[in-house]
Amino acid sequence: MRLLVLDGSRLLASLVRHLLAEPVEIEEAHCFEEAMDRLRNHPPDALIANVTPAELPWRELKRFCQRHDPQIPVLFESCVYRTPFEAGIGDLNHSAAFLPKPYDLEALRQELARLFADRDDLDLDFETTEARPRP
Repeated sequence: MRLLVLDGSRLLASLVRHLLAEPVEIEEAHCFEEAMDRLRNHPPDALIANVTPAELPWRELKRFCQRHDPQIPVLFESCVYRTPFEAGIGDLNHSAAFLPKPYDLEALRQELARLFADRDDLDLDFETTEARPRP
């Protein structure tokens, strides 16, 4: 299971690593172009994107993830924008969500669980902050 984290800093990836253990492999992209390149050439199972600035083509990224087969679930998060419309993302569907900061760890845990909900080979245990393969 591979999760791509798009964030200009390493803070979000570090937080996600703290919440999830193996077998979730966390990859990092530090700019929009790097994330799009990874999505096109080595698509992850899920994506978390820190949305800043709104001028970037976030709708293109969202459309790519929605049209990919299988769909790539995505969590957009931002400390600048309060809604996906402000961030330039637009409407969301079941495969995409938006989480404005500040948020608590429980909200992030719920969104991580949503990202992996369709994976029947992965059992997320947030009481111990571990992700384990299902038997």
